[in-house]
Amino acid sequence: MIIAIEGCAHGELDQIYRSVENLSRQRNVKVDLLICCGDFQAVRNESDLQCMAVPDKFRHICTFYKYYSGEVKAPILTLFIGGNHEASNYLQELAYGGWVAPNIYYLGYAGVVKFGGIRIAGISGIFKGHDYLKGHFEKPPYTSGTMRSAYHVRSLEVFRLKQLKESIDIFISHDWPRGIYNYADTRELLHWKPFFRDEIANNVLGSQAGEILLHELKPKYWFSAHLHCRFAATVQHNETQSTNFLALDKCLPRRQYLEFIEVPHDTNQGLELCYDPHWLAILRSTNHLLSVRPTNQYLPSGGPGSTERWEFYPSQEEIEEIKTIFNDDYKIPSNFLQTAEPFKPRPNYNRNARQAEAQLNPQTTEFCEKLGIDDPLEKLIGKPIIISAPVVNPDEIALEDDDEEEQLGDQSEEPAYHESNDVFFVDTKPQKRSKMSLPQPQNETLDEEPLPKEKEQVTETINLDKSSEDITAEDQPSTIKKFKRRNQELYMDQESST
Repeated sequence: MIIAIEGCAHGELDQIYRSVENLSRQRNVKVDLLICCGDFQAVRNESDLQCMAVPDKFRHICTFYKYYSGEVKAPILTLFIGGNHEASNYLQELAYGGWVAPNIYYLGYAGVVKFGGIRIAGISGIFKGHDYLKGHFEKPPYTSGTMRSAYHVRSLEVFRLKQLKESIDIFISHDWPRGIYNYADTRELLHWKPFFRDEIANNVLGSQAGEILLHELKPKYWFSAHLHCRFAATVQHNETQSTNFLALDKCLPRRQYLEFIEVPHDTNQGLELCYDPHWLAILRSTNHLLSVRPTNQYLPSGGPGSTERWEFYPSQEEIEEIKTIFNDDYKIPSNFLQTAEPFKPRPNYNRNARQAEAQLNPQTTEFCEKLGIDDPLEKLIGKPIIISAPVVNPDEIALEDDDEEEQLGDQSEEPAYHESNDVFFVDTKPQKRSKMSLPQPQNETLDEEPLPKEKEQVTETINLDKSSEDITAEDQPSTIKKFKRRNQELYMDQESST
């Protein structure tokens, strides 16, 4: 199976799919799956732009809306996790994952799926210690603070992922696991990113939650993005288990943002996206731990004298319940539905549109009802109840309008509007050293291979008082020439060389 790995997408789907097609042609292979490591920017319209935590100069519609509207369809099955520059309102509708457009699947806050027998897990967002223990309390319309905290990793998702025991083939995160730089040539990394020096020296570069999951789950591959550079390392966990780590750049000309890997798979299984029954059982058994409060919550730890369940690896009985619920058919249904009006290209579109109100997504509602779990967004905003409007004589309405206009007289220059809402919300809020064995990129320059360097493995203790700041190439100095505008002309200039 050939899988294409892409770093930060930043909404440039057209270019990413072109690059995959060109590299496929060069190597004479067929790509079965595309994985994007965050900053996907599933922006459907102008209102979604206002829910994305980026400076105004980077608020661009880009190309996702065409795939959302159905104007074009993704040519390759695409799987992605969220980063720290997302239209968080849309992704929050799909807390447990779902289709953001036909053939494009979001993994959710955290998730595990299977594709052709390959087990793929991932976690969205970036680590921030001050929000790590909180619930998912954010909801649209966001403030400047909640717009950012909405994409911060929470302890519940890490706790759930730690319950997995079966082997994981691929793990996806946006930011790097903290300490991963200790398993390759740090000097090479600092050559391209010298402003990482202090954070590496203080061991605060990357996600502390990711570091825990790396050493707990020991996946065969781990892919990340976020820091906008290519970096490869190999973590040798023990004599039989190792993790090949690869971080990639963002989608820009002459950047290393795309790699192909070949992963052995069960040829008897179809190449279709399926739920993982163990993950479903974990979601079901830990549903009572879900919090939507802005306060810290402490998850079960099995301390002395504790009678509360703290290990949620599924029992055989729980797996059988999942089999019964899903009738032993775990294929993810193709049930995408539009929940917002897609962008319509026009000159001078509204970059200052207002944020849209929060709304539930039918995919999540269906999934939660089937599995018997709570939708975090529904716990925040309540479930909409449709009320049938009473039948009224049109003549009576006309008389009422006339009466009101007479009362207003000349006091108002605006006409009287009569609004009727058929939907209201019920508030249900609860108060070493080895080389990376990956192919070299053939469509980009700056093809350097890190020299291995083994260092002591760090502990798995989370320090809630320290966390690295959001890092983007735009915010930091770099020895590489920057491109201030991602546009099709830049891409087309190098099309022949891709």
